[in-house]
Amino acid sequence: MTSSTWLAPATDRYEQKYPQLTDAEIVRVRQYGVVRSWTSERIFEVGSPGFGMCVVLRGMIRVSSRDAFGRHAVVSENGPGHFVAEVGQLSGGRCIVDGDAVGDVSAIHIVPEQLRALLIAEAELGERIMRALILRRVALIERGNGIVVVSQPHNARLHALQSFLRRNNVPHAVIGASSENDETACYVAKWVRDDSDYPLVLHPNGTILRAPDEAELATALGWLPDFDPEYVYDVAIVGAGPAGLATAVYAASEGLRVIVLDHNAPGGQAGASARIENFFGFPTGISRACAHRARI
Repeated sequence: MTSSTWLAPATDRYEQKYPQLTDAEIVRVRQYGVVRSWTSERIFEVGSPGFGMCVVLRGMIRVSSRDAFGRHAVVSENGPGHFVAEVGQLSGGRCIVDGDAVGDVSAIHIVPEQLRALLIAEAELGERIMRALILRRVALIERGNGIVVVSQPHNARLHALQSFLRRNNVPHAVIGASSENDETACYVAKWVRDDSDYPLVLHPNGTILRAPDEAELATALGWLPDFDPEYVYDVAIVGAGPAGLATAVYAASEGLRVIVLDHNAPGGQAGASARIENFFGFPTGISRACAHRARI
């Protein structure tokens, strides 16, 4: 069963979340992408490879979220001068929303690599775009649309998966296994053989996982890339805490080829704690928010 609702964005910070570019700004942005056209069709969808950003020139692009039960919610409708993207697209991450052309649409399509170049080269404009991308991801997380985790409340694996999803800023919702919701009961009856199958993870793209660990969930989310065995990195950093992230940024700024590996999420202990107070060089400590900003 599917349903559709309108999710009205919060009135506060709306202009920051959905800024409209001026004609002059659109001219500056155009050099980083190519103009493409669509007619009443899907432009990108949940689970597809990172699409980047679209700046609408003509028509409208409707962005909507959906969960594993097929429930859709309109997130935004973007007309000329508005851009469609969220913070995950900076790294080419998988899409977590759907984007549809409403009628005839013409837009500047900017791939993730060029989007990063735009943010670096256009400092003031890049700051506005970055703020909008972050606020959009925050709004999606608050709404809980996306992955659905079905489990008993005291399941140890549930708490591990929740921590993994939260630390990686993945929109999700948790539903009790004994829920009287018909849709939940249907999935439990079909996919759960016994308690060892919990947590049951339902992805909006149709993927269903029984009691996955973090690696299996990361694979389903498309986070584990296929590495080229012939490609040689200059620097390999194990651990994406504040020190690891700083090392990666400075090494990359010198033109080195850098890879960062972490078993859980960027930010390290600082990303999991409200504040780390014993970090060298930071007398007031490092907050969780600071660690997340370092990741971006």
